[in-house]
Amino acid sequence: MSATRRKFLACVGLAALAAGVTAAWRRRRAVSDWLLAKSLPPAPPGPLALTTEETLVAAVTGLLDARVETGHHLEAFRWRARHVAGARALYERFERAMDEAARRAGHAAFRAAPPAVRRRLLARLAAPRGWAGRARRAFLAREDARFARFIVRDIFRRFARTDAFVLAGYDAWPGMPRALARLEPHGPRS
Repeated sequence: MSATRRKFLACVGLAALAAGVTAAWRRRRAVSDWLLAKSLPPAPPGPLALTTEETLVAAVTGLLDARVETGHHLEAFRWRARHVAGARALYERFERAMDEAARRAGHAAFRAAPPAVRRRLLARLAAPRGWAGRARRAFLAREDARFARFIVRDIFRRFARTDAFVLAGYDAWPGMPRALARLEPHGPRS
């Protein structure tokens, strides 16, 4: 009797596993989107608060360097907040999370922390190493995954298309007229 019960339970387990794999395969895009935090939760777009803008600029200077121009990064964040559903809410959650982390580190706010502290606080948003780090981010640190995907990655992509060219020695980045790039408030650069 127990041998048939074992066979029955093995067959039921195998059928359940097959059903689960089939369901996951059919919904692989939704599962992938959920695991990788590919989409923003729905929220109304709108203008950014001044403190949120300052936090995003502090993140740009913390991730890159104080020598980069932050104006085009800030304009991109403002545009996304006004036009992309969920972006403003994400930026506000980022501000709250970074301010909380800065308070735990002994500073009043993230934007008021020294650059070394900002870099250390933003280091947790770097790409996780190993399968354990990826699993932790996928299941436990979902907000960090969204911050890394929609803020940190956006900063580095914009840097690669703009400020990296200037730091490499070019007068301007592609698409920017070089004559305008040479203009300064006191006249053209030589």
